[in-house]
Amino acid sequence: MVVQMIQDDTLLTFKEAMDYLRVSRSTLYRLMWSGQLTGHKVGSTWRFYREDLRACVGREVSSTPLANV
Repeated sequence: MVVQMIQDDTLLTFKEAMDYLRVSRSTLYRLMWSGQLTGHKVGSTWRFYREDLRACVGREVSSTPLANV
C-alpha cells in the first residue's frame, strides 16, 4: 500500500508517460488538449502523475449505437 502511494505520487516526464501508455507524442497531446488527461507544466516541460495516466486508460469510451440500415 505504501509502495503504491509512492509510485502514484511520482511525476513522469512526457517521454515516460508516452512509454507508460504506449502512445505516440501526438496522441498524448491530443489526450491532454481534449481534457481526458491532466498534465502539469513544470518549467518548460510537462509532467504527469501515474495515477492520472491510469485513470485516463480506465475511462470508458461512450459510443453511440449505429442505426439499423
